[in-house]
Amino acid sequence: MPDASTTESRIRPRIWIGVLLAIVYAAVAGGVANMLTEAFPQTDPAADFALGHFPVLIPLVVGGVLFIRWAGWSERVWRTLAAFETTPRRWWMLAIPVLLLAQAVLILATMPAERWQFWLVLLIGLGTGVVGGGEEVYFRGILRASLLERHGETLALVVTSLAFGAAHSLGSLLGGVPLALTAFQVAATAFDGMLYYGVFLATGRLWVPIALHAITDFSLRVAGGLNAGPSADIDLGPATAVLEI
Repeated sequence: MPDASTTESRIRPRIWIGVLLAIVYAAVAGGVANMLTEAFPQTDPAADFALGHFPVLIPLVVGGVLFIRWAGWSERVWRTLAAFETTPRRWWMLAIPVLLLAQAVLILATMPAERWQFWLVLLIGLGTGVVGGGEEVYFRGILRASLLERHGETLALVVTSLAFGAAHSLGSLLGGVPLALTAFQVAATAFDGMLYYGVFLATGRLWVPIALHAITDFSLRVAGGLNAGPSADIDLGPATAVLEI
């Protein structure tokens, strides 16, 4: 793969660009989506789920992908050297995507049959798909690329993960959740961000964390129902807890 630093870009990656776009994504995906669901309340949970996801997230995903292409950041965002392509080869890192996938499969395998309604599963699948696509494109994609222009992988890992955690806590702050609980939420979600970052480094392809992010959210949504967020308090059993640890 060509060295990303030598490829020509229409816009040179800058930290402020990545941070700004991450803030825009968090504000629109969280704030505007909440405004929509409050302005147009739906009695049907499926309609409420669709309203809070598709009108906002699809334009964000399309906009992020178009920006990457227009700015000339494609090689920086979509691809990096995989752990098994570096010297030394770090095959062990492939355990991260394998265990994440195993956890999601285990959750889905234990779901009662009544949860597997075709249209409900399709709706949740599409919704979590755009969530996974948007969050990975903006955080592990654009923000990471902007940081790596001047800084190393470790700082990029820390900043993107903390930003990912903070973005997921916007609703908690606006809702008056105590700061201690919000800080715990940031830490827990930042850990998830580190895992998805590890998936990207392990495989070298951004579509892999996108897919695993979507599958993980899908499994938790199916387990918790449409009214519960992906991070809902769900009893996943000891096996899934061991896999996550």
